Amino acid sequence: MNETEQRREFGTLRLRGVIWWIRYKIDGKTYEESSCSRDRRKAEKRLATREAELGRGIFVAPNLKHTTVEELADMLRDDYRINGRRSLRRVETSLDHLLDFFGPARVTTVTSDRIAKYVGARQEEKAAAATIRNELAALKRMFTLGLRAGKVAQRPHIPALQVSNARQGFFEEDDFRAVLRELPAAVKPVVEFAYLTGWRIPSEVLRLTWAQVDFEAGIVRLEPRTTKNDEGRAFPFDALPALKRLLEKQRNRTKTLERASGRIIPHVFHRDGAPIRYFRRAWLSALDRAAHRERGGIREVVRPEVLGRIPHDLRRTAVRNLVRAGVPERVAMQLTGHKTRSVFDRYNIVNERDLRDGVARLAGLHQRQANG
Repeated sequence: MNETEQRREFGTLRLRGVIWWIRYKIDGKTYEESSCSRDRRKAEKRLATREAELGRGIFVAPNLKHTTVEELADMLRDDYRINGRRSLRRVETSLDHLLDFFGPARVTTVTSDRIAKYVGARQEEKAAAATIRNELAALKRMFTLGLRAGKVAQRPHIPALQVSNARQGFFEEDDFRAVLRELPAAVKPVVEFAYLTGWRIPSEVLRLTWAQVDFEAGIVRLEPRTTKNDEGRAFPFDALPALKRLLEKQRNRTKTLERASGRIIPHVFHRDGAPIRYFRRAWLSALDRAAHRERGGIREVVRPEVLGRIPHDLRRTAVRNLVRAGVPERVAMQLTGHKTRSVFDRYNIVNERDLRDGVARLAGLHQRQANG
C-alpha cells in the first residue's frame, strides 16, 4: 500500500492509497479518521477543524458520535436498579420529559444552549422549579455514567437550578398536642414518634419493624441502605422517656393483638396488624377538628396556620427542638439523618419567639453589665 506521512503541530496526515487520513492524540489516546478526500489541503482543513473543536471544548471522538440520549437513559435506569435506589419511579418521570424534548437523537446534540431551551420550555409548562432541578440532575447523572463507560467524550454545562420554595412549617407544642388528640388511635403513635425523632414518616417510620427495636439496649435502628442517604442510624430511645413509653405501649398493644389473632405482626406501627401505607385523609380531618374544637363551650386557641401543616413539618419541628435543647449540631444531624449542613440549617427554623428569647438574653447581659 502506498503510504506517506506528513507531521503537523496537532497531528499527522497519512496518505493511504489515494485517500488522506488524519491521526491525532487526545489525553494520551490516539484517534484516526479518514478525510474522505484525495486533496491534502482538505485533509489539513479537517485536521485544523478537530484542533479548533478541542480548543473550544466540543471535541467528540469519531467512535463516540453515535451514542444516543436513549442509551444514556438506559444506563441511568440500570444504575438505579443495580444500586437498589427506591426513587426509580421518580427518575422515570424525569426521563419521560427529557426524552420527549431531546428525543432519540445523538448525545452530541445535547448542548448547553439546548439544555437552556429545555429549562425554558419546562418553565412555560409551569413545571415546579424542584421538578426541573430533578430532571437536570438526571441528565447530569446520565452524562456522568456515559463518561465512565466511554460512551461520551465530555459533559455539557448543566445549570444548577436554584429552588427557593423551601417550607417553613413547624409545630408549637400546644398545636401538636391539639392535632394529636384528633388523630385515630393507630396513627397517633406514628405522628408522635416522628415528632420526637424527626425521622421521615413514609420511608423510615412506617417501615419500622420490631427487629429494629432493641429494648435491651434501648436503641431503635435503621439499617444502611434503608434510608434516603443510604446511611444507617440509631436513636437511643431509653434516654427519652416519652419515646420509651410510646414504644413499650405499642409493643404491648401488638403482643395483645398477636395473641388474639394467632399471627405475627412485624411492623411497629399498624392498623389491626396491617401495615399503614398512608393517612392523608385522617391527617386533614384532624387538622380541621383541631382548628375548630371547643371545650365547655369555649373554642380552643389554635393558630390558623395549623390547617396548612403537613406531616413532614414534624421533622422540621424535631430539628428545632434538638437545637433549642442545646444538642450539638453534629449529634442532632446524626439523630435525624441529615447528611449535609445546608439542609439541616434549612430545617432549623427560627420564629419570632426564638428571636424574642434571644433579645431577652441580650437584655439580661446588658443588665448584668450595668450592675457591674
